[in-house]
Amino acid sequence: MGSFLTTISRLIEDKALPALMIGGHAVTALGHPRATFDLDLLIPRSSASQWRTEILKLHYRLFAESANFHQFEPHPDFPLPPLDLMLVDDEVFQTLNQTKIDSKPIATPGVVAMIALKLHAIKQPTRENLEKDWSDIFALVKAHQLKLDDPDFFATLLKHGGEIAIQRIQASILGGN
Repeated sequence: MGSFLTTISRLIEDKALPALMIGGHAVTALGHPRATFDLDLLIPRSSASQWRTEILKLHYRLFAESANFHQFEPHPDFPLPPLDLMLVDDEVFQTLNQTKIDSKPIATPGVVAMIALKLHAIKQPTRENLEKDWSDIFALVKAHQLKLDDPDFFATLLKHGGEIAIQRIQASILGGN
């Protein structure tokens, strides 16, 4: 996986493709190691066609596409992980990019921004395995010693997860999980 991440990192640099790593690899880079195979990247919508062109050159094929996601799978002869692109409006990308942590080899959103993304994902009606998302959130809160009395963190939770998020995180903090 390391060489694949390096390949994508070089693509980002050489082609000036904007991206932030999200998903399981980002959670690991932010201090909570967990098993994951696919690579999830957040990109501005305006760069989607350029990303598609470059990914197809890596022997991937597009197997699912929506207004907000492009999912690629490798050619069967190449043992590469699936690659998912989450498309967001350029302004949203710029906001998240301002929080970035230069984790190597691919930058991630900052921890609070990553939690906001996870909370947004949890609210999606087709989202599966919500408990894995909650587990990631709890682990990131613990790893970064985030506190509910931090007004910015609290406001982010309220905005993206509502009272339920605050209650679940409070219970997690009190329960020590």
